[in-house]
Amino acid sequence: GHAIDAVAQTTKQGYVFLFDRETGEPLFPIEEVSVPPSKIPGERAASTQPMPTMPKPFARQLLTEDMLTTRTPEMNAWAREQFSQFVSAGQFVPLRTDKATVIFPGFDGGAEWGGSAVDPQRSILYVNSNDLAWTGRLVASADDIGTEESLYRAQCAVCHGIDLEGAPPDFPALVGQAEIPSLDIIKDTIRNGKGRMPGFPALTAQEVDRLALFVMDPIVIEQDADAHEPVSKPSTEDQAIAYRFTGYDRFFDPDGYPAVEPPWGTLNAIDMNTGEYVWQIPLGEHPELVEQGLGNTGSENYGGPVVTATGLLFIGATLFDQKLRAFDATTGELLWEHEMPYSGMATPAIYMADGRQYIVIGTSNARNPKGQQGSAYIAFALPD
Repeated sequence: GHAIDAVAQTTKQGYVFLFDRETGEPLFPIEEVSVPPSKIPGERAASTQPMPTMPKPFARQLLTEDMLTTRTPEMNAWAREQFSQFVSAGQFVPLRTDKATVIFPGFDGGAEWGGSAVDPQRSILYVNSNDLAWTGRLVASADDIGTEESLYRAQCAVCHGIDLEGAPPDFPALVGQAEIPSLDIIKDTIRNGKGRMPGFPALTAQEVDRLALFVMDPIVIEQDADAHEPVSKPSTEDQAIAYRFTGYDRFFDPDGYPAVEPPWGTLNAIDMNTGEYVWQIPLGEHPELVEQGLGNTGSENYGGPVVTATGLLFIGATLFDQKLRAFDATTGELLWEHEMPYSGMATPAIYMADGRQYIVIGTSNARNPKGQQGSAYIAFALPD
């Protein structure tokens, strides 16, 4: 019966935590829920994790066999065979060495870096979400591997994978590339970083040289090891690491689509007064699947929504269909959409200049290997 200044936090697990902004008191109950212990010797995981009782998660929480893709019978059979080798037990399940563990929603979320939008008059929170499964696993650090491989595993494998196959497009593969960068370019990237990859200035020149050679062709390095001076032995700290992460693996089928049933991305409107959903819809499509009659699947989406005082919600974000959309913020009805030259991987900005209202969004296909590469700012204006 009275107004409360509140702060909401969305998470990659698909939760919304709501607090009194002044006191930090939860406005919906938060329970400490028991979670599984770690099976890794020497690792002690937390026995409980805090989870809000409301709102309900905006992303699926547990992958089961009946949720696997049915896009084709062949892909369903493939997914079932793969799934039989995984551990799938919900949230906060420690990684193991014997099997890969399902992370659902995946390492990308749930909620994304683009953030949420809120209608302060109606207290409705709007959040877009990814709903894809990933997997992760640990391996024991071998004592007898070559020093170049040990260096790679210590510095690079967490993103590019122990097998150098990465998790494109977020983490590029280092093998099977049509165009292999020159050795100097690889060295420069290792030293100084590029894009989302940080640089590694702490590595010695010799370590950079040998790591670059290993990345270019690890088989040649193994066969030609005697022809080169070995790099320095891994540090004491590196030797103390008993287990390593194998890398971020999307659970995608051999055709490159999520191996789980849609929706693969959603847009959600949540009433923060009640904790109930006003609406929830798939967000995004794969154009080639639409041509095959499989639409409304949702898709990976990166970038947040904006909502106007007049009840419009604008969002780009969808990775493959490259559209900017406008929805009725009250009902979720699609009112307008426009296909852009590149994907709207950003949160739109709305502004007024000389009495006319505009909306602008940054677009790029850097994360979409299927699309024509490029980037641009795209601006729209309301009619005079």
